Amino acid sequence: MTGFATCPGIVIITLITSLISIPVKAEIWTNEISDVQYGRIGSNVTLLCSASRNGSAVEWRLNGTRVASSFAVLQNGNLILTNSDSTMEGNYSCHDKKGQLLRATALRLGYGPALLRIHCIAANYYSICCSWEQNVKTFLPTEYISTFRHASKASETCHQDFFRTNVCTIKNPKNWHSSYVVNITEVNPLGSTFTLSRIQFLDIVKPDPPERVSAEPVHGSPRRLRVYWEYPATWPKESSFPLRFQVQYKPMESRSWSVVEATHLTTELTDVLAGHFHIIQVRAMDLLGNGNWSEWSTEIKALPWLEPTPKPEESESSTQSHTENTDHSSTSESKVESEEQYEKLALLVSLGSLGGVFLALLAFFTILIWVRHKGKEETSKQELTSMMKMKSLPM
Repeated sequence: MTGFATCPGIVIITLITSLISIPVKAEIWTNEISDVQYGRIGSNVTLLCSASRNGSAVEWRLNGTRVASSFAVLQNGNLILTNSDSTMEGNYSCHDKKGQLLRATALRLGYGPALLRIHCIAANYYSICCSWEQNVKTFLPTEYISTFRHASKASETCHQDFFRTNVCTIKNPKNWHSSYVVNITEVNPLGSTFTLSRIQFLDIVKPDPPERVSAEPVHGSPRRLRVYWEYPATWPKESSFPLRFQVQYKPMESRSWSVVEATHLTTELTDVLAGHFHIIQVRAMDLLGNGNWSEWSTEIKALPWLEPTPKPEESESSTQSHTENTDHSSTSESKVESEEQYEKLALLVSLGSLGGVFLALLAFFTILIWVRHKGKEETSKQELTSMMKMKSLPM
């Protein structure tokens, strides 16, 4: 159960003023016969005009305006407000026939005290703080009387500060294993009512949440986070009552929490989701298991270790260098290809030239052979003709 106040950590300032005056004509508040009257909402309220003589006619005014007869009855100079409600609050004045002020009354309406809701908590083993709230808002000035007792001993005062009207403190409780009875009495102009609450000390021990919670990545481990925290200021670290802790964590996108236990002021989470922000909270409890867990600490966010990436300048330089290298490589490749093409063309030209020379030589030798062969044939024919002529000559 969440308390209405935490003591002695957070100071709750509650101011209750005894009267809130509504401005009216100055003559009402400077007259010695002015007073304040309280009434219960829903009841009939009678305002007296004791200064009237022998029930002579008087006139009642509310905040300077004549009172309407629809909600009031005039009886022997007194004004009776029937079934009163909050709209009837204000400054009433009673006047004679000449308009002279006879009596002035400030009317405040509300409810009488009722049972309170009391909640007690021990943020450590050295004090108990009890706080309370009204079940019925009275709308009237209220005071509280707070006492306590344990076992069969006499009542003692539960200490209240001036500015903390709904909180009291039991300092240095003497018996942790016995029950305490807390008595809070509410008093207002319409009466008083007391409320009793029985508490068992060891059942109400509840530390405040751990403080200064922080987390850091573990270098080289993208699935680890190291978490740190400190004891709450209201729980002395050097005391004989150490605390144990729970750490809950989850990726920001997840609805499911993971929980680990710890007895020291640091722990290492070993299964976080790499590359994702995590929400982390810590709570505390008495090491022996007495009382209750504290509320969870304020959420913090942490990101596991990420492998470093090149800086933008380096990336640009690398990209530019790569582009230049690529361009240079492309140019070189183009040059090589051109040279290879030139070499192939030169080779083809050379081969063509050689082929031409070879064909020329071949033609030359062919012609030469043909000429020689032709010459031999002519010689043979001539010799044959000569022989024929010689044969035809007469012997």
